[in-house]
Amino acid sequence: MSLSEDNLCEELSLSSTGTYIVEWRWSGLNISNKGKQDRDRRLSNASRLSKSDSLQEWMCPPLPGQVPVESAEASPVLKKTSPVLKKTSPVLKKTSPVFTEASPVNKSSTEKPKKCKKAKGFGSFMKMLWKAVKYPFLCCSRAGAVDVVEPFVPPADPELEPEPEPEPEPEPPVPGHCALNTSNGESTDFEALYDAGEMLGSGGFGKVYEGTRKFDGKRVAIKRMRKEDSDVYLSIPGHPKPLITEVALLLKMRQEPMSPYAIRLYDWFEHPRKFTLIMEFPEPCESLLQYILDNPQLDESTARVIMRQAVLAVQHCIDRDVFHNDVHANNFLLTTNTLQLKLIDFGSGHLLSSDGYDSKSYIGMADYCPPEVFTDPLYHAVPTNVWSLGVLLYEIMNDCALPFLTSTDITQAEVTFKNSSISEECKDLIRQCLTRDPTKRPTLEQLQQHDWIRNEGL
Repeated sequence: MSLSEDNLCEELSLSSTGTYIVEWRWSGLNISNKGKQDRDRRLSNASRLSKSDSLQEWMCPPLPGQVPVESAEASPVLKKTSPVLKKTSPVLKKTSPVFTEASPVNKSSTEKPKKCKKAKGFGSFMKMLWKAVKYPFLCCSRAGAVDVVEPFVPPADPELEPEPEPEPEPEPPVPGHCALNTSNGESTDFEALYDAGEMLGSGGFGKVYEGTRKFDGKRVAIKRMRKEDSDVYLSIPGHPKPLITEVALLLKMRQEPMSPYAIRLYDWFEHPRKFTLIMEFPEPCESLLQYILDNPQLDESTARVIMRQAVLAVQHCIDRDVFHNDVHANNFLLTTNTLQLKLIDFGSGHLLSSDGYDSKSYIGMADYCPPEVFTDPLYHAVPTNVWSLGVLLYEIMNDCALPFLTSTDITQAEVTFKNSSISEECKDLIRQCLTRDPTKRPTLEQLQQHDWIRNEGL
């Protein structure tokens, strides 16, 4: 399609809003006779438009209060109807600020529109029409890009702000630790947590060293035991696999409430060829046997303080389902300045059983062994503990002398006292504990109620 210079439109300004139907008329086309007949028919239909129905006034109706102005004779270019623009565009139904200004054609009723002589007139009209079409879309896009305004939050008053919580202090290692060691036989965890010092003692059970816990500088006792084929392992609640006897029993003794009269296990490590136990180290302390040797002919008041603690320590073992099975003077530590007693060395012990234990498997000290081990197939925990406590009290009051020296003496001999100054109440307690019939021995509770144990004046 081509346009001649005579068919160019004038530049219009849309001055109002509303619904518009634009008819575009073309001229200057070389058409056939049939085309001429169609053109004449369309021209006759278009002749119905009056001068006031020109495109200028039709598209730009007068504003409220404005006098309609008759425009000059419509350009013949606008008399032909375009089928493209004949339909009502929904875009033109929108209110657009582009149409708010009055058309310069309405400035004077006598002023004739100027015809554009150049092609830019048509380009200007199309440009203006494009702006009118796209303006609503621009408004929609701008309206959609609304910035979200965050609500204003007033700054907090520093005086009302809570003080930051202090960082928690690091806690010491959790007791009951089992560490696998490196190829050189030493656990890297043990070396990171503890320093071992000089040896304090040794025996068939292993070796004991003094040590220091690096975390807080606390002094500890480090007990190292060789692994043996004869080691007994016990299964206890809370542990998926059996543990060596001493570790298992000390873990049960650590259940709350703990006794101040039994040694406490802090930590333990398992190596390929040995075990390492970290325990409390009361100081200054020495074995009860050494204390008795260093203090011959102890008075009964001191002996009573020691015996009360010994009975309570054994009672606590029974309450925790632990049978120590090796109660004697060398398995107690005594703090020399306070006379506080600690029961140690649970390696010979058992879990408490009401069925008793095989007499052939007894591994406690022979000097403290009860007579039923030699005469009966079974022995039991509480009567055995009571017999051992009777031997301990006899030893304290008789300058480390033992009541029986052989198995025959244990099963047949009568109790005699070398210390003539011992009170009758103390002798009575010793005789009751060393009764050969285990069923006639007092219980641990009855020992605590004995007159000699309870009476401070004796």
